[in-house]
Amino acid sequence: MNDVSRWLRSGAGTPEGLRLLSLYAPNPYLERIVRANPRLFGKQLMAVLTPFADAGMDAPLDAPAGRGSRFRDEWPFLGETGCPVELKILANDKITAYHNSIQAHGKLFDCVTPEECFETANFLLENFTENRHITSEFLYYKEHGTVLGKHSIFQESRKYDSYRKMGPVSLMDERRRLRQSIWRAESEIRRGDKPHLNGDRERRIKVKRDRLAVVEGMIADLEKKEK
Repeated sequence: MNDVSRWLRSGAGTPEGLRLLSLYAPNPYLERIVRANPRLFGKQLMAVLTPFADAGMDAPLDAPAGRGSRFRDEWPFLGETGCPVELKILANDKITAYHNSIQAHGKLFDCVTPEECFETANFLLENFTENRHITSEFLYYKEHGTVLGKHSIFQESRKYDSYRKMGPVSLMDERRRLRQSIWRAESEIRRGDKPHLNGDRERRIKVKRDRLAVVEGMIADLEKKEK
Protein backbone atom coordinates (compact mmCIF):
# COMPACT_ATOMS: atom_id res chain seq x y z
CA MET A 1 0.00 0.00 0.00
CA ASN A 2 1.10 3.56 -0.58
CA ASP A 3 0.73 6.39 1.94
CA VAL A 4 -2.78 7.32 0.81
CA SER A 5 -3.98 3.73 1.12
CA ARG A 6 -2.57 3.46 4.63
CA TRP A 7 -4.16 6.77 5.55
CA LEU A 8 -7.59 5.60 4.33
CA ARG A 9 -7.33 2.28 6.13
CA SER A 10 -6.22 3.93 9.37
CA GLY A 11 -9.28 6.18 9.56
CA ALA A 12 -8.36 9.17 7.35
CA GLY A 13 -7.21 11.52 10.11
CA THR A 14 -7.11 15.22 9.26
CA PRO A 15 -3.47 16.10 10.11
CA GLU A 16 -2.02 13.25 8.05
CA GLY A 17 -4.54 13.93 5.30
CA LEU A 18 -3.41 17.54 5.02
CA ARG A 19 0.20 16.38 4.84
CA LEU A 20 -0.67 14.01 2.00
CA LEU A 21 -2.66 16.75 0.28
CA SER A 22 0.45 18.93 0.17
CA LEU A 23 2.38 16.06 -1.45
CA TYR A 24 -0.15 14.58 -3.88
CA ALA A 25 -2.51 17.43 -4.80
CA PRO A 26 -1.62 20.83 -3.31
CA ASN A 27 -4.78 22.88 -2.92
CA PRO A 28 -4.53 25.95 -0.62
CA TYR A 29 -8.26 26.60 -0.73
CA LEU A 30 -9.16 23.06 0.32
CA GLU A 31 -6.46 23.07 2.99
CA ARG A 32 -7.86 26.28 4.44
CA ILE A 33 -11.49 25.10 4.72
CA VAL A 34 -10.47 21.67 6.10
CA ARG A 35 -8.36 23.32 8.80
CA ALA A 36 -11.26 25.64 9.62
CA ASN A 37 -13.81 22.83 9.95
CA PRO A 38 -12.41 19.26 9.69
CA ARG A 39 -15.74 17.61 10.51
CA LEU A 40 -17.64 19.44 7.79
CA PHE A 41 -15.02 19.29 5.03
CA GLY A 42 -13.29 15.98 5.79
CA LYS A 43 -15.16 14.34 2.91
CA GLN A 44 -13.67 16.79 0.45
CA LEU A 45 -10.20 15.88 1.65
CA MET A 46 -10.97 12.18 1.19
CA ALA A 47 -12.44 12.83 -2.25
CA VAL A 48 -9.28 14.56 -3.45
CA LEU A 49 -6.85 11.96 -2.07
CA THR A 50 -8.75 8.69 -2.65
CA PRO A 51 -7.94 8.43 -6.38
CA PHE A 52 -4.24 8.42 -5.47
CA ALA A 53 -4.60 5.22 -3.46
CA ASP A 54 -2.91 2.19 -4.97
CA ALA A 55 -4.61 -0.60 -6.91
CA GLY A 56 -5.18 -2.55 -3.73
CA MET A 57 -7.79 0.05 -2.77
CA ASP A 58 -9.58 -0.32 -6.12
CA ALA A 59 -9.03 3.35 -6.86
CA PRO A 60 -10.86 4.50 -10.00
CA LEU A 61 -7.66 5.83 -11.55
CA ASP A 62 -6.29 2.29 -11.42
CA ALA A 63 -9.43 0.67 -12.79
CA PRO A 64 -9.43 -0.79 -16.30
CA ALA A 65 -10.46 1.58 -19.04
CA GLY A 66 -14.22 1.62 -19.36
CA ARG A 67 -14.38 1.16 -23.11
CA GLY A 68 -13.48 -1.12 -25.96
CA SER A 69 -11.40 -4.26 -25.86
CA ARG A 70 -9.45 -3.39 -22.70
CA PHE A 71 -12.60 -3.59 -20.61
CA ARG A 72 -13.69 -6.86 -22.25
CA ASP A 73 -10.21 -8.34 -21.82
CA GLU A 74 -10.23 -7.50 -18.13
CA TRP A 75 -13.69 -9.01 -17.57
CA PRO A 76 -14.08 -11.74 -20.24
CA PHE A 77 -17.00 -13.42 -18.45
CA LEU A 78 -19.27 -10.53 -19.51
CA GLY A 79 -19.37 -12.05 -23.00
CA GLU A 80 -20.23 -15.54 -21.78
CA THR A 81 -23.73 -16.95 -22.20
CA GLY A 82 -24.01 -17.99 -18.56
CA CYS A 83 -22.99 -14.63 -17.15
CA PRO A 84 -25.67 -13.36 -14.71
CA VAL A 85 -27.70 -10.54 -16.21
CA GLU A 86 -27.01 -8.43 -13.11
CA LEU A 87 -23.29 -8.36 -13.88
CA LYS A 88 -23.95 -7.29 -17.46
CA ILE A 89 -26.09 -4.42 -16.18
CA LEU A 90 -23.38 -3.47 -13.71
CA ALA A 91 -20.82 -3.26 -16.52
CA ASN A 92 -22.48 -0.09 -17.83
CA ASP A 93 -22.84 1.28 -14.31
CA LYS A 94 -19.14 0.66 -13.68
CA ILE A 95 -18.11 2.60 -16.78
CA THR A 96 -20.36 5.50 -15.80
CA ALA A 97 -19.14 5.55 -12.18
CA TYR A 98 -15.51 5.42 -13.29
CA HIS A 99 -15.79 8.39 -15.61
CA ASN A 100 -17.97 10.35 -13.18
CA SER A 101 -15.34 9.97 -10.46
CA ILE A 102 -12.55 11.09 -12.77
CA GLN A 103 -14.47 14.14 -13.95
CA ALA A 104 -15.55 15.09 -10.44
CA HIS A 105 -11.99 14.81 -9.19
CA GLY A 106 -10.91 17.36 -11.76
CA LYS A 107 -13.79 19.69 -10.88
CA LEU A 108 -12.77 19.73 -7.22
CA PHE A 109 -9.87 22.02 -8.07
CA ASP A 110 -12.22 24.51 -9.73
CA CYS A 111 -14.60 24.86 -6.78
CA VAL A 112 -14.86 28.40 -5.41
CA THR A 113 -17.37 27.98 -2.55
CA PRO A 114 -17.63 25.47 0.33
CA GLU A 115 -21.07 24.40 -0.92
CA GLU A 116 -19.77 23.68 -4.41
CA CYS A 117 -16.81 21.79 -2.99
CA PHE A 118 -19.09 19.77 -0.70
CA GLU A 119 -21.46 18.76 -3.51
CA THR A 120 -18.63 17.84 -5.87
CA ALA A 121 -16.86 15.77 -3.21
CA ASN A 122 -20.04 13.90 -2.35
CA PHE A 123 -20.62 13.12 -6.03
CA LEU A 124 -17.05 11.89 -6.39
CA LEU A 125 -17.23 9.64 -3.32
CA GLU A 126 -20.59 8.19 -4.35
CA ASN A 127 -19.26 7.21 -7.77
CA PHE A 128 -15.94 6.00 -6.38
CA THR A 129 -17.78 3.79 -3.89
CA GLU A 130 -20.08 2.45 -6.59
CA ASN A 131 -17.09 1.61 -8.78
CA ARG A 132 -15.42 -0.24 -5.90
CA HIS A 133 -18.55 -2.24 -5.10
CA ILE A 134 -18.92 -3.33 -8.72
CA THR A 135 -15.21 -4.16 -8.95
CA SER A 136 -15.60 -6.43 -5.91
CA GLU A 137 -18.45 -8.28 -7.63
CA PHE A 138 -16.46 -8.63 -10.86
CA LEU A 139 -13.30 -9.84 -9.16
CA TYR A 140 -15.21 -12.41 -7.12
CA TYR A 141 -17.06 -13.78 -10.15
CA LYS A 142 -13.85 -13.85 -12.18
CA GLU A 143 -12.12 -15.93 -9.51
CA HIS A 144 -14.95 -18.17 -8.29
CA GLY A 145 -17.46 -18.32 -11.14
CA THR A 146 -20.30 -17.43 -8.77
CA VAL A 147 -21.70 -14.08 -7.68
CA LEU A 148 -20.68 -12.37 -4.48
CA GLY A 149 -24.16 -10.85 -4.32
CA LYS A 150 -23.44 -7.92 -2.01
CA HIS A 151 -24.24 -5.15 -4.51
CA SER A 152 -27.70 -3.63 -4.19
CA ILE A 153 -28.69 -4.90 -7.64
CA PHE A 154 -28.75 -8.45 -6.26
CA GLN A 155 -30.87 -7.34 -3.32
CA GLU A 156 -33.34 -5.86 -5.78
CA SER A 157 -33.36 -9.07 -7.81
CA ARG A 158 -34.22 -11.03 -4.67
CA LYS A 159 -36.92 -8.49 -3.85
CA TYR A 160 -38.47 -8.88 -7.31
CA ASP A 161 -38.41 -12.66 -6.91
CA SER A 162 -40.39 -12.27 -3.69
CA TYR A 163 -42.96 -10.13 -5.53
CA ARG A 164 -43.51 -12.90 -8.07
CA LYS A 165 -44.58 -15.19 -5.23
CA MET A 166 -47.17 -12.73 -3.91
CA GLY A 167 -50.88 -12.94 -4.52
CA PRO A 168 -53.05 -9.99 -5.63
CA VAL A 169 -53.86 -8.77 -2.11
CA SER A 170 -50.22 -8.84 -0.99
CA LEU A 171 -49.13 -6.99 -4.13
CA MET A 172 -51.70 -4.24 -3.52
CA ASP A 173 -50.54 -3.94 0.09
CA GLU A 174 -46.95 -3.62 -1.14
CA ARG A 175 -48.00 -0.95 -3.65
CA ARG A 176 -49.58 1.06 -0.84
CA ARG A 177 -46.46 0.73 1.35
CA LEU A 178 -44.18 1.82 -1.47
CA ARG A 179 -46.32 4.85 -2.32
CA GLN A 180 -46.35 5.93 1.33
CA SER A 181 -42.58 5.50 1.59
CA ILE A 182 -42.01 7.62 -1.52
CA TRP A 183 -44.39 10.31 -0.25
CA ARG A 184 -42.60 10.48 3.13
CA ALA A 185 -39.16 10.83 1.55
CA GLU A 186 -40.37 13.50 -0.88
CA SER A 187 -42.01 15.38 2.00
CA GLU A 188 -38.73 15.37 3.94
CA ILE A 189 -36.96 16.92 0.95
CA ARG A 190 -39.68 19.55 0.45
CA ARG A 191 -39.55 20.57 4.13
CA GLY A 192 -35.83 21.16 3.88
CA ASP A 193 -35.30 19.18 7.08
CA LYS A 194 -31.69 17.94 7.37
CA PRO A 195 -30.70 18.73 3.75
CA HIS A 196 -27.46 16.77 4.13
CA LEU A 197 -29.63 13.63 4.02
CA ASN A 198 -31.20 14.51 0.67
CA GLY A 199 -28.75 12.38 -1.29
CA ASP A 200 -29.78 9.27 0.66
CA ARG A 201 -33.44 10.25 0.38
CA GLU A 202 -33.22 10.63 -3.39
CA ARG A 203 -31.53 7.25 -3.72
CA ARG A 204 -34.24 5.71 -1.53
CA ILE A 205 -36.94 7.31 -3.66
CA LYS A 206 -35.38 5.91 -6.84
CA VAL A 207 -35.25 2.39 -5.39
CA LYS A 208 -38.84 2.61 -4.20
CA ARG A 209 -40.04 3.96 -7.55
CA ASP A 210 -38.31 1.13 -9.40
CA ARG A 211 -39.98 -1.39 -7.07
CA LEU A 212 -43.33 0.35 -7.44
CA ALA A 213 -43.10 0.13 -11.24
CA VAL A 214 -42.50 -3.62 -11.00
CA VAL A 215 -45.38 -4.14 -8.55
CA GLU A 216 -47.80 -2.05 -10.60
CA GLY A 217 -46.81 -4.00 -13.71
CA MET A 218 -47.58 -7.29 -11.94
CA ILE A 219 -50.92 -5.98 -10.71
CA ALA A 220 -51.81 -4.83 -14.22
CA ASP A 221 -50.95 -8.27 -15.60
CA LEU A 222 -53.19 -9.95 -13.00
CA GLU A 223 -56.06 -7.59 -13.82
CA LYS A 224 -55.74 -8.41 -17.53
CA LYS A 225 -55.92 -12.11 -16.79
CA GLU A 226 -59.11 -11.62 -14.76
CA LYS A 227 -60.89 -9.87 -17.64
